[in-house]
Amino acid sequence: MANVLIAGAAGYVGSRLAQRLLEQGHRVRGLVRNPDDAVVEQLAAKGMVVWTGDVIRPESLIGIADGIEFVYNLTSRSVLDNGSLRQTAVDGNQHLIAACSRARSVRCYVFTSDSSPYGDGDSKWLTEDAPPAPSYPLGQIMFDAEQTIMELVRRHRFPAIILRLGTIYGPERDFVDAVRKSTVTIYGNGRNFVSHIHIDDLLTVLEQIPQLGQPGALYNVVDDEPTRLIDLYTNVRQRLGMLPPRTYSSARALQSGLDPSIVGRSIASVRMSNARLKHDLGIALRYPSYRTWLDERLGEERPVKQVLEAMA
Repeated sequence: MANVLIAGAAGYVGSRLAQRLLEQGHRVRGLVRNPDDAVVEQLAAKGMVVWTGDVIRPESLIGIADGIEFVYNLTSRSVLDNGSLRQTAVDGNQHLIAACSRARSVRCYVFTSDSSPYGDGDSKWLTEDAPPAPSYPLGQIMFDAEQTIMELVRRHRFPAIILRLGTIYGPERDFVDAVRKSTVTIYGNGRNFVSHIHIDDLLTVLEQIPQLGQPGALYNVVDDEPTRLIDLYTNVRQRLGMLPPRTYSSARALQSGLDPSIVGRSIASVRMSNARLKHDLGIALRYPSYRTWLDERLGEERPVKQVLEAMA
């Protein structure tokens, strides 16, 4: 069994990864900012060692990686706070990697980035070799964070792996519920491709990547079927017996003061390939398409004619 450190252990992904690893018998140390969080208390009761600190405060990380073999940096901040986000993604990685280097026990360091460094790839398939082209502030911040890590890989052979995650969905992040609650807004024409990954598949990747991933590698962590945003929400609304979704001008959204990263990410087309991930890890996704999740949640897709007849 391995000694594992999860930075961001109270988050959506981190808490679920901690629980899965604890159930498998691994020894888990969780870096959290608030030890009184209910999720943290539940994980502590199951055996997680709680370390209170923050990646942007290097003094709180002294000794955190001692005896640790695998490190997951799953920390994040809101895109609405670019200053804090840059500190967390860029400076935070530097601080945490410094602590790992001092420990001399770390065999693999995993950082979860996202699709934003690709910018807008139009309809092209995006492999990990595609040149980054960040087109909004979040993309530049995440690209800078990746470059910070890769520089340490090149200079010091630090055993890091970067994962560019698609949009995560699953329980508590369910686009079906978002449609039902009318909290979905489609900016632009909705013809942009979006890449997804179900939380269950993401956890499987996170489990396996330290042993099977290549140090210094970058992996797209997405399912097999990127889809146009308008098609996804049309499909969901059709299964719910609702009319097709409306779209809103991205220019007007920016003029009204909406954050450029929110708009930029909403309209960017990222048709990401998972070929490298599937080749190196040899995994079969439980949810190869968002349609698999929809079939579980809502049943088989109905033809448009049946939907319109049901609404008449």
